[in-house]
Amino acid sequence: MIDSADILLYVALSEEADAVLEMLGYEFEPKEFPDVALTGFFGGLRSPVLGRDFEIAVVPAGKMGNTHSANVVSLLIEKLKPADVVVIGIAGSLSNDMEPGDVFVPDGINEYLANAAGVGEKRWTFTTSGNHFQTSVRLLNRFQFFARLHNAEHQAWIEDTRRLRTALISAATETAMTEAGLNSRGVCKLFAGEDRKLASGPAVGKGKGFVEWITRDVDRKAAAIEMESAGVYDATIVRTPAPRTVAIRGISDYADARKEKIEKTAKGLFRGLSAKNAVALFMRADEAGVFGPDDPSAPAAGASRPSGKVVSRAKSVFVIGGATGETDDVDAETPRLNRASLKLGAALANAGAQLLVCSPFPDSADYYTAMGYADAKAGGVIHFHSPSHPKVEEKRALLRQTLGRPDLMIQDWNYPGPETDDGDSWFQAWLLAQLQALDKADVVVALGGKVSKTANTLLHLAEAKGLPIVPFAFLGGAARRSYERRNWSRLNPGFDPSILHTDEGIDQAVSIANQLLVDRVKRAASGGARPKTIFISVANQDAAMGEALGRALHGQGLEAVFGDNLLEPGQMVPAAIEQGIRRSEVTAVMWSRAYAQSAWCYDELSLALSLEALGMMKIWLFNLDDSPIVHAGARKLAAMSIRSPDSLKNVVTELLR
Repeated sequence: MIDSADILLYVALSEEADAVLEMLGYEFEPKEFPDVALTGFFGGLRSPVLGRDFEIAVVPAGKMGNTHSANVVSLLIEKLKPADVVVIGIAGSLSNDMEPGDVFVPDGINEYLANAAGVGEKRWTFTTSGNHFQTSVRLLNRFQFFARLHNAEHQAWIEDTRRLRTALISAATETAMTEAGLNSRGVCKLFAGEDRKLASGPAVGKGKGFVEWITRDVDRKAAAIEMESAGVYDATIVRTPAPRTVAIRGISDYADARKEKIEKTAKGLFRGLSAKNAVALFMRADEAGVFGPDDPSAPAAGASRPSGKVVSRAKSVFVIGGATGETDDVDAETPRLNRASLKLGAALANAGAQLLVCSPFPDSADYYTAMGYADAKAGGVIHFHSPSHPKVEEKRALLRQTLGRPDLMIQDWNYPGPETDDGDSWFQAWLLAQLQALDKADVVVALGGKVSKTANTLLHLAEAKGLPIVPFAFLGGAARRSYERRNWSRLNPGFDPSILHTDEGIDQAVSIANQLLVDRVKRAASGGARPKTIFISVANQDAAMGEALGRALHGQGLEAVFGDNLLEPGQMVPAAIEQGIRRSEVTAVMWSRAYAQSAWCYDELSLALSLEALGMMKIWLFNLDDSPIVHAGARKLAAMSIRSPDSLKNVVTELLR
C-alpha cells in the first residue's frame, strides 16, 4: 500500500530518474499508483546523525514543464503527505562561475514568464513580473553551512564528486573540452543561497541573447535556468501545514551557445555527472541530518509519522569512566558526569541494549548509568560484574531495591574478591571484574576516567580487540586519550567526531555506537570489490528473516544463496552446501538459539570461519535474538543485533554502501 513518505523526490525526465535510482541503490521498490498513471520508487535512507530512517519516494514525472510538475506534486502531497519535497535534476548555468558538474541550491525560484505582458507594435517583448517562491529557510540555511556544520559529510560528498567525475569524464574528454575553449576548474562546487535565484519557465536557453535578457531585464540574481521547480514550489505553498521545499540542481551546461558545444564535445556526459552530483549531495545531507525537523526537539511539521526510536545494533554496551580532575571547573565534573551517566543509561535502555557495569557504589558512573537505565522504564537487562565481597554484595542489594522494577532484569556476575582489604588487592579484584565485562561487550562507551586508574588500561585493551569505542572527550581523562588516538577519518569516514566533545552528544550515543559497529564489520569485510554472491546461513526456524535478507540482497543487485536450494539430483547435502559457501564472497550468519542447536548451521559456520582464516571469505554475523554466541571461533566476530526485517534491510544497505 502506498500511503506515506518522509521525503518526496520529484524528478522530471527518465535520464534524471536513472541517475537518481542508480545512486540511491537497487533496493528502492517500484510501485504503481492505482488511480493515476505514475510509478513511484520507494525505499529508505539512514541518517546516523539523527539515529533514524527516512522513507523516500522517488517519482519520475516523465515530462518537463511547470504545469505538469504542479499537477503531479499536488497529487503526490495529497497521497503521501511528505514532510519535505525535493525537486532534483539538472539545470543550465546563467553564470560563468557556476560550471558543469557544480550543484546549485537556490535561494528561491523565479517563474519568470508568469504574469508577463507582451508589449510593442512591430517589435515586441515581454514585460515581466513573475511568481517568486522562497526555498525553505531552514533547509536553505543548513545547505549554506553544510561544510561547516557537517564537515565530515561535506568532505565525503566532495570525494563522491571526484570519484564520479573520474568514472564518467575521461582524460580525453577533459582535453577536448579545453581545446574547445571550455576551461573548467575540474572540481565540483556547491552554490547554496546567497541571493542566487533559479529561473523556471517554459524555455530552454541556448543563446547569449536569451541569457542576457534573463539576467538584465528579468532578474539579475538569476544564476541558472530550468523548467519544473516553480510548479513544485507552487504546489507546496497552498498546503497547511506546507511541506518544506528545496531544489537541488546539478549544472549540466551553460544556457547559451556553449550548450551545444558541450553536448558535441562531451556527448551528454556532463548531464549524467551533474545529476549524480546532485543526488550525492542529497544523500550526504540526509546522512548529516539536514532533513531533520526545524526544531530538533520536535517532529518535523507535516511529517507523516514521528521519527522511530533508535534501536541498538549492539547487544551489550560496557560503560566505564569517572571524574578526571582535568576540566576547567573541577568542582562541576562529578555533577556533569552523573547527569551524563543518567542520560546515557536512559538512551541505552530505550534502544534495547543490555547494560554492562561493575560498581554498585554511588560515587561511580556505573551507579548513575544503571539508575538512568532503570528510570527509562523500558525494561532490559543490567549485568553487574563485581568482586565477590560482603561490602559489594550489600551495595548491590541496596541498589537492586532502588532500581527494582518488575520488567527490569539485574544479572549478577561474581568474581574472586580481594585477598586482603588493602588498596592494591581491591584494585586487582576490580580490574579482573572489569576485564570479564569487557570480554562480554559488543561496544564500549567511555566517560572521562582517570588516566592513572583502570579506565585507561581497559580502553587500550578494547582498542586491541577491535571493539567499537564511543569515547566522550568532554571530561578529559582516559576517554579523551582514546578519542585522540583514533584516526576517525580513516576508520569511520562520514562520521563527525566533534559530537563527542559535548555533553549533548550523549543523546546520540546509540546512533554513534551503531555506526561504529557497522564500520567495524565493513572494515573486516573490506579488501576487495563489492560482493556479488552471499551465502545465507540460517536455521529453519528463522526462515522468514533469511528470506527478508534475501530480498534485501536482491534489492541491491546481489545473488543470495541458500543451502536448501543448492541440492542437485544425486548430490550429497554436505557437498552441495560446501560448494555454495565456497563460491560466495560473504557468508551471512543469522545467529539465534535455533541456529546454535543446528548441526547443519554449525558446519556451515565452521567452514566459513576456516575460509575466513585463509582470507577466502568474509562473514557478517547477525544476532536475531541476542542469544550468546557459543561457537568459539565466532566470538571474535563483530555481531550486530537485528530485531526486525526493516532493521536487517537498513544494516545491509549500510554495509554495502
